[in-house]
Amino acid sequence: MLGGPAILDEIRDTLDAAAFYRPAHESVFHILCDLADTGRPLDALAVANALGSELNRVGGLGYLHSLMEVVPTAANGPYYAELVRDKAYARKLVEVGMRLAQMGRSEFEPDLLAAAQREILTLTTRSSRGWSEPVPLSTQRPVVPFPIHALPRWVRAKVEAVAHDTQTPLDLAGTLALACLATAAGGLAIVEVRPESGWSEPVNLYLVAALPPGSRKSPVFSSMTSPILSTERQLQEEMVPRITELAVDRKAADEYAARMADALAKSPIDERDSARHEAHQAALNAAAIVVPKEPRLFTDDATPEQISTMLADQDGRLAVLSAESEIFDVIAGRYSGNPNLNVVLKGHAGDAIRVDRKGRPSESIDHPALTLGVCTQPAALADLAAIPGAAGRGLLARFLFSIPEVNIGMRDTKPRPADRAAHEAYDRTLTTLVLTMRDRAEPVRLSLAAGASDLLDAVAEEIERSMAEGGSLAHLRDWGAKSAGAMMRIAGLLHLAEHLSEGYGRPISVETLAAAHTLIEYYTAHTLAAFDSMTTDPATDRATAVLRWIQRTEPVRFTARDAFRAMPRSKAAKMSDVEPALSLLEQHGYIRRRPAPPSSARGGRPAAPEFETNPLTTGAALHK
Repeated sequence: MLGGPAILDEIRDTLDAAAFYRPAHESVFHILCDLADTGRPLDALAVANALGSELNRVGGLGYLHSLMEVVPTAANGPYYAELVRDKAYARKLVEVGMRLAQMGRSEFEPDLLAAAQREILTLTTRSSRGWSEPVPLSTQRPVVPFPIHALPRWVRAKVEAVAHDTQTPLDLAGTLALACLATAAGGLAIVEVRPESGWSEPVNLYLVAALPPGSRKSPVFSSMTSPILSTERQLQEEMVPRITELAVDRKAADEYAARMADALAKSPIDERDSARHEAHQAALNAAAIVVPKEPRLFTDDATPEQISTMLADQDGRLAVLSAESEIFDVIAGRYSGNPNLNVVLKGHAGDAIRVDRKGRPSESIDHPALTLGVCTQPAALADLAAIPGAAGRGLLARFLFSIPEVNIGMRDTKPRPADRAAHEAYDRTLTTLVLTMRDRAEPVRLSLAAGASDLLDAVAEEIERSMAEGGSLAHLRDWGAKSAGAMMRIAGLLHLAEHLSEGYGRPISVETLAAAHTLIEYYTAHTLAAFDSMTTDPATDRATAVLRWIQRTEPVRFTARDAFRAMPRSKAAKMSDVEPALSLLEQHGYIRRRPAPPSSARGGRPAAPEFETNPLTTGAALHK
């Protein structure tokens, strides 16, 4: 440390003053630390001055210089610090052993076993030698149950009935219920959260429920979305006569306008003005006849370009509802080769979409409202996260994830069917909501009751704190920043579902916002679990394999080559594959790299990196 002051910080993590055998060295170490803490030099003269009257006791200035002279290079400091630490621990072991022997001979202790355990505890504490509890490589977060009580009564009854009939988690039907409410009201209702600051939220949502194969996602999906499909068909049937009439009128008007244009071209000069007027008027009359597109509430598998076109055709309102995750592959560029996130990003936020591309008709959507309700498998979440730009451009931050605990193996194979009334009420009420919302010329604008505004302020403050350094959402700040908005969207949907027959003039109550808060807390917990699974990479996978080997074989020390030999070749084909895994284990505190010994004067091949294992990781008898 005297010869290389910069190395003091690294050595201080390894040693304390008590580790030195000679009192003189202990005194010098104390002085060096004091000098470093006050920003003063660490050379021999500064140490001598700081020692003052104690300088002679440690051997004088000449001894300090001799300490520096016997060290070839300060770079070997960490290696020798490890030796000092291990010698100190060996002395501690001897001391504890002597005390144990003395206790056994004297039998003065009333409870010899308890006294011995106390002594061993001091040894165990010392054995940690600066170690702390390692940080898990991947946290298996507990997923909270779906808060079924937060849903309106008619929705709750349906979710419970479907979950019972299919023997599936409430989460799946509950998440799809919210997707269906968003399909019914998306683009047709706006929550005026804080009008004074311009904060408003549409009520469309992006929801994903991820369950493993065999979880009966398809029957749940079919049951929950059935009213949306049947209502879409009803709307299409009702529009057929009108679409047919206008299509005929438009065709006739176009043909008449074409004839008038021909007549203008052939008209004599003296009749040109009259013919021009008739041709212009015929063209304007034809353009005024707009043939509406066939009503669509949702699609299943469409490209981003087609979704954009459908949004334009449907006045900016559309849902993508699917029992599979094909939409993720399509967004990633399955057909085009390049990801296209524009419509998905803007469709959630409500930002205007303008499309002017060669080979495509111009499209203009002022306030798009796209809803996504997707059922998938947990493995597909990694594919979503792997879409280029998904994280950087905020796509993942727009999703609410549900990762239910499945009950496969515990299901009732012959459940008694639930009351049909719950299914009928849901079908009838959801259909009414769809039709009622579509009849409105302008979107419903929902305000907050005074108590609800106060609750929003408290929740917003809570979310803000969770995004601070060390908070639960510190690593997901982009998602956390949108979670309050997602809560308000849910609150708007719950309000519409609760007050379908009472009109929408009343503000969102504190009770409704509290229910939305309960739901966003559920989705926060599940989204954290989803991001854990999405961010697992090969280095983490290999680090987990090395950690299992360490826990199984309990090596106190091992080399990188030892770890490589223990790895299946399917996980690590070459030595370099193991290095990132070892670095990750080191970062998480499971292992630490031992300083390399001094190089041989004759050179030669460097020794393989050596590691020691955190005694709090293994179950070695000495460390228990």
